[in-house]
Amino acid sequence: MDQRTGVTMQKKILLPVADSIYSEQAIKYTTYVCSAMNDVTYTLFNVQPLIPEILIQEANAEPAGVAELSEFIRGHVEAARRTLDKHKELMIRLGVDEHSIKTVTRPRQVGVAKDILNHAERGGYDAIVLGRRSLTAAEEFFIGSIASKVIAHALEIPVWIVDGESTSMQMLLAVDGSENSLRVVDHVISLVGNHPEVKLTLFHVQPYLRHHYGIVLEREKPYLQELLQRGDKHSMEIFYKEAYGRLMNAGLQESQIQTKTNTSSFHISTAILDEARQGGYGTVVIGRRGTRKAFFLGGAPMRLVHKICNQALWVIP
Repeated sequence: MDQRTGVTMQKKILLPVADSIYSEQAIKYTTYVCSAMNDVTYTLFNVQPLIPEILIQEANAEPAGVAELSEFIRGHVEAARRTLDKHKELMIRLGVDEHSIKTVTRPRQVGVAKDILNHAERGGYDAIVLGRRSLTAAEEFFIGSIASKVIAHALEIPVWIVDGESTSMQMLLAVDGSENSLRVVDHVISLVGNHPEVKLTLFHVQPYLRHHYGIVLEREKPYLQELLQRGDKHSMEIFYKEAYGRLMNAGLQESQIQTKTNTSSFHISTAILDEARQGGYGTVVIGRRGTRKAFFLGGAPMRLVHKICNQALWVIP
């Protein structure tokens, strides 16, 4: 239900899947996190392997080639259907209503990441959930990962990256008092609801000039630093009041919510990552944009994409 309008809104989650343990981990995580919500539908989406255009052209030039290619394509479709059916059966065993699960497979068109985004945008999905295979630093640099590419280009749709087996319902919400931080809160409400096991930490990194201009300027301009923190304190007081109101209106108890502030970090992403690791959180939620609508991709969100391990990361536009 939309807490501001009182209207029940069905939520749609897109789960791109392959025949892999990483997809199974994403499914298990998503069904558990969203288990308190009755108005969620899931689409299992599989992108079939690419068939080179030159192969299609050559095969279509002679009857034997057409028959062979048709059989080859049928094999791709049948394999995709088996994968989708297997994952659907897993979701049903985990307690999801069969009627809340759709399965879709498509031939690869542009690239796996772009095909996922195109389907998500056309379908009006509320989140894309991806299981992630860990890459070495060299692999990530040269070829990237589907998860990283989807996050880099999903400018309007929240993306959840699931790394490993994440079962803790402790959620770390990185907030800075901005409008986007309230969207982070709203997104958690809309897809987690008043899950009885959820524990939310609204985590704030106190701003310093060093975060944007380096430590030298911070030392040279102490009054500017004082003004920055004074404004931040006022902004966060307003934010916490609004965030608590929305969360408690959604049915959460005050005992399920806490605030925490880091006052000494040199880097925002390092502070978030340290808290995530030390606090035993299962999920880290961060906005793509911060105060003054700054676009932080390539900053905190993308650094977290590369560093998060055995946890889930949500990036909210």
